Amino acid sequence: MKYFSATFYYVRFSILGKIIAESYRQFHWRVWLVSVFFIFMYFLHQFLSLFFRLLDEIFHRNHRKVKITQPVFIISNPRSGTTYLHRLIALDEERFTYTKFAHTFFMTSSFVQLYYVVRWADRKIFNRLGSKIMNALDDTFWGGWDDIHSMGFNKAEEDELVFAQQLMSTGVMIPFPYFDKIHGNKFLDNEPLHVRQNVMEFYESCVKRFVFRAGKNKTYLAKNVMSTGRFKSLMERFPDAKIIYIARHPYDSVPSFASMFTSMHRLHSPNMPDTHPAKKAWAQLGIDYFKYVKEMRSTIPANQFIQIKYDDLLTDPQGTVRKIYGHFSWNPSPEFLERLSHEHARNKNYKSGHEYSLEQFGFTKQQLYSELKEQMDELGFDREF
Repeated sequence: MKYFSATFYYVRFSILGKIIAESYRQFHWRVWLVSVFFIFMYFLHQFLSLFFRLLDEIFHRNHRKVKITQPVFIISNPRSGTTYLHRLIALDEERFTYTKFAHTFFMTSSFVQLYYVVRWADRKIFNRLGSKIMNALDDTFWGGWDDIHSMGFNKAEEDELVFAQQLMSTGVMIPFPYFDKIHGNKFLDNEPLHVRQNVMEFYESCVKRFVFRAGKNKTYLAKNVMSTGRFKSLMERFPDAKIIYIARHPYDSVPSFASMFTSMHRLHSPNMPDTHPAKKAWAQLGIDYFKYVKEMRSTIPANQFIQIKYDDLLTDPQGTVRKIYGHFSWNPSPEFLERLSHEHARNKNYKSGHEYSLEQFGFTKQQLYSELKEQMDELGFDREF
């Protein structure tokens, strides 16, 4: 549905209709409660988002004049190191501006202004009491995700919530056990042209509003694991964009992807097996994303695209970042290199405590290799049956 202009407000409410219909078609009291809570929180967020966007039109109207030039998008399958690389490159604060998790809830100039005011008051007046409270909330809400995807209100984070508030993100399906039944928001590039244009108009507007207050003279840096399915739409909207793609072995990334995005099923569908079609659909999406990368590589100019390997990133993060900078002819500052070295030393012993298998979700390595043979062979990934 479209009101006024997609640059101000756009939501594909047909997706919400499908979610509601499916919730009541497969009625279960736990799913019903999740559905009611989701709908309430969704419309509360919509109301607050419209409020901040209206404030922008009154107090920050010049956001429309912002030009988003040569933005950088880090994309990959989920669970492939995008968060780690994003936070490493974000250390180059002189060059880049990027969203923190708190920003992504309401990506507007007025909300960013409010964020800065509250942060200033917290530091100057309240002796960082607010920061301590937020850290406690981080531990409460996101502490269980630390070994899956480290999250926090004040940490650099992807801007997927912009797509989620349009209902054009697979993320809106995380609370529901029928991912296999809902379509229309998994691959933006496959949707009708008017949908793609509206979604990207709204997205560009959000980026402009954010950059207007957060760093008009800096390059917008984003990471988004779901943007594999919308890379064409991104390149059409930002033709001078630069894409960094991280390739992780699909035997590892696909089951990890499925496990991460079905973690809430334990809350409302504790008896659902991992081989259920709803869970297998998440794994299949990871496979489809991996296939789509070939098209991405063939259509983006070489000087605007670089592909790196997940294992190389973990083994030599500093070298990997320097490789990216060299490819795009960016000159790293001494200050950035010092921060990069410090961050590498702090995380050099990291090792995930989670391991998942394809068989857990009803797939075999032979099946996956038969679907991804060309891509895996090209990347030098061992089929290891």
